[in-house]
Amino acid sequence: MARLLIADDDFEYSEAFRNGMTAIGHEVMTARSGDEALDILVAEDGAFDLVFLDVVMDKGGAISTLHRIRDRWDALPVVIITGRAEIVNSPLFANGLQLAQRRVRKSTKLRELDDLVKDLVRT
Repeated sequence: MARLLIADDDFEYSEAFRNGMTAIGHEVMTARSGDEALDILVAEDGAFDLVFLDVVMDKGGAISTLHRIRDRWDALPVVIITGRAEIVNSPLFANGLQLAQRRVRKSTKLRELDDLVKDLVRT
């Protein structure tokens, strides 16, 4: 079981993600923005096994939030997520955001996300 933080401003996706990962056995907290994710990380002193960040969110998306996470918790694994086709096919998503361990589409199946969590938390 891993302790996860999911930051996404799409409430329905965030809830489905949280519910699925909780059903698998992970402990999950959610944030609606990058700023809220950082507030949670500070309050919890970074005590998460993995953070999922949506690329585009009000009040701080993945780019600014990822850099702020790295400034304070360099070893905390971060996975970038997006549902926007124009971003998935962009150099930013394919080659950028190098401070993140992985980049995935929101359409990734729950079992694959669980495997990704297990892989990143193990390393």
